[in-house]
Amino acid sequence: MTTPASLAIIRFGLGPRRDAAGLDGAALMADLDRVGAAAVTPFATKLARAADRAALRRARRMGDMADTKDRMDAINRAEQRDSLSDLRAQLAHMIATPVGFRERLVAFWANHFAADTRNGHFRFARASFVHDAIRPHIAGNFATLLRAAVTHPVMQNYLNQNVSVGPFSQVGRRSGRGLNENLARELLELHTLGAGYTQADVTQMARLLTGVTFDLEAGYKFDPRIAEPGLIEIFGKRYGGRPMFERHVTDALDDLALRPETAAHLAGKLARHFVSDAPDPQLVAHMQASYLASGGDLRALYTAMLEHPAAWAAPLGKARSPMLWVAASLRATGVTPEQILTLTDRDTRRDLRGPLQAMGQAWETVPSPAGYDDSARGWITAQAMAARITWAMGLADRLPQPPDPRDFVTTAMGDMASPQLARAARGAETRGQGVGIILSSPDFNRC
Repeated sequence: MTTPASLAIIRFGLGPRRDAAGLDGAALMADLDRVGAAAVTPFATKLARAADRAALRRARRMGDMADTKDRMDAINRAEQRDSLSDLRAQLAHMIATPVGFRERLVAFWANHFAADTRNGHFRFARASFVHDAIRPHIAGNFATLLRAAVTHPVMQNYLNQNVSVGPFSQVGRRSGRGLNENLARELLELHTLGAGYTQADVTQMARLLTGVTFDLEAGYKFDPRIAEPGLIEIFGKRYGGRPMFERHVTDALDDLALRPETAAHLAGKLARHFVSDAPDPQLVAHMQASYLASGGDLRALYTAMLEHPAAWAAPLGKARSPMLWVAASLRATGVTPEQILTLTDRDTRRDLRGPLQAMGQAWETVPSPAGYDDSARGWITAQAMAARITWAMGLADRLPQPPDPRDFVTTAMGDMASPQLARAARGAETRGQGVGIILSSPDFNRC
């Protein structure tokens, strides 16, 4: 018989550990207040390196070639090392946290506000973006999270907001530069409303967002010289003036956060992430109503999800993302945070970064501004599943003392293992093979 405690740690947490205790909705909410985060590279370091790279490019254009390539290579090597260190730190933290509901929410919002750093000024800065813009705000008000995410230099860089200039601004009139609508479009389509807007709304939002920019010295800033002056009407409300101020932008973001369309979009997406690819409409409606009644409080949104019977009634049908599946595997097998943190860069590339890419979730990248497909079919493909099986068998072989599969099936799945998986565990020829079979099974891949 399935118990709520097993369902809680698998559906809403990071999976059982050998020392796992019973859980319920209250314990999951308490996990939101857990202090601690992965010690990833500070964004200030990424910003400084971006400034150094820009200075080296300027020097090269001016004909100063003295050790420019060597210095650029040194920066790029440091970025590569830090990225591997950040991966180790993140996985070690996911192993160490007792429950993982908070980490699951960080992963959800990081995908909701998907931003990539393979192009542009920053390199391997996604982990820093998540640490600065996402993690501190997941238990507060959505408007605060929205502001932090959409104005962060990583998001601006990804969506080219730093080249958007009001055509009638001081700089626009002089230079002839104009709008870039990327951030405005994704803000409406992906981050807030989801639907119910027009191209004219996108253009008006892009006009309002001019002034939101960054530089490589200060990071984020609001620059009135490039802000489009005058009143700008969005969804029947006017913002802006002469001159334009940062508060005009934040007022619009706050209003977007509280629109019914935003509440419906967030509630549906969160329910699809945690509960089912086709969640109960009553669950989504309850979450939407709670969010609006609370003024956009994210705790109210999570509480509404966890208190609704539909969140606990649906069978396990979601698929763990590669990162969550790797973390769950390490937790179940008893790999310690210290063992992860002491991996060499070479081992990290071989055992973690490379396999994650083969499974379909390359570290620090996203496929588009829409993030990764959160459905089961988005993660479980023939190629990705083959990579999971290979990694699981390799992990089992490297365990110094593989557990007895007959016991491990309960450690890994609680009381949610199917009779077929229990039989397969009992029939394994070796302990390592049994552990690999359990980790590779459809049961363990579901959440």
